Formats: sequence, C-alpha cells, structure tokens
Amino acid sequence: MEPLLHLTIPFVLLILMGMEIKKALPIAVLALIPDLDALFHVHRSISHSIMIPMAVAILLLLPRRVCSRNFIALALLTVSSHSIVDLFTGYTPIFWPPCNYSIWLQIWLAVHIGSSLSLNLGGQLLVRPVLFQAFQSLDTPLFTGEGLIVSMMLLSPLLLRALRMSKVKVKRVWSFDRGGWSTSLGDVVLWRSRLARVGGFITGMTLRFKIPDKALKLG
Repeated sequence: MEPLLHLTIPFVLLILMGMEIKKALPIAVLALIPDLDALFHVHRSISHSIMIPMAVAILLLLPRRVCSRNFIALALLTVSSHSIVDLFTGYTPIFWPPCNYSIWLQIWLAVHIGSSLSLNLGGQLLVRPVLFQAFQSLDTPLFTGEGLIVSMMLLSPLLLRALRMSKVKVKRVWSFDRGGWSTSLGDVVLWRSRLARVGGFITGMTLRFKIPDKALKLG
C-alpha cells in the first residue's frame, strides 16, 4: 500500500481516540518506518515484522522513566498498523522470525443486483517461505489518485472539526445579537478579575499618595 494511506489511517485513528492533531501527526509518521527498507532496495523485509517493534517496545519498558508507557503503546500500534494493512495487499513476513513464512490474507466481498440479489463473500490465507529479494532500482509511487481521494475523505471530517474548534477557542469579549450585547461566562470572570486587579492597584496608589484634607482648603 502507498505511504500516504499508511500515514492517514493511524493518524485518523489517533484523532478519533481523542488525541490532538499536533500530537497525533508525529506519532502517525512512525507508520512509515517499515517502508524504509526500500532505501536498501529490499521491500517487505524484516522491517514489516511486528515482532521487531514489539521487541523494541519491551526494551524501552525495562528501564524506568525512559519513555511514557502510553507513548510506547501508541507507537507500537502505529508501526504495527503498517504491517497489518500490508497483510491484505500482498505477502508480508508479519511474524518473522518465529514464523518463517510470509502471509497474504485475501478477503473479497461483492454484492450483485440483477434479476436477483447475490452476495459473494469469501477469503483465503496464502503462505509462502520468507524470501528477501533485492530489486535493482527504487521505483514506487508515494501516492496514487485513488489513495489521495480516500485520504481526503478520511481527513475532511477531522479538518472541519478542528476548524470549528479553533473558532470556538477564539475569545470573543463582547458579541451583539438580537437581545443586545452579551458575553460568555468565561469572559465575565476574566474581565472581573482584570477590573479587580486594576481597582486594587488604584486603591493602593491612592492610599500611598493620599493628600491631607488641609491641603485642599483654599484661602
């Protein structure tokens, strides 16, 4: 599967779990790590095995306070999502080295409407020995038209929600509606605290530099 979808799928899942966009995006980028083997002219190699990130996660959990457990768990799920998705698109050594076989899980679903309604649902599990074979040159698309459309469809609701939330967070001190001038409770508390600070400052200055009553008498 193309890198764009490998990035989009965990990113959307992290957002749906309640994570902020600025935190979800760096973690979602970790899903691209398995495809780094293409830089060495070998694709779907040991980097596509979920056993490798699991071993790294265990090593990071052994010493105390090295990384947050929540971060390690999310990072593990994000990196593993790459191999899980690839499992449905081609042979993937997902359990290597304990299992020396590459696995391809094929699932198909087709619904045909004609003179009668027919449903074709099936699947098969294909296995073959793991074979890491180098290719001559790097030639792979970063994204396709179909992948771009699917990614935009997945991201558009999240982007719209983020845009709405950003508008809500903008502080509106006063707003005018049909009922007249109004303000939110948070703004009232904010401005009351500010006025109290200003009032306290003026009172303190008045007490410090108070003019005697006799100095105000003229003649």
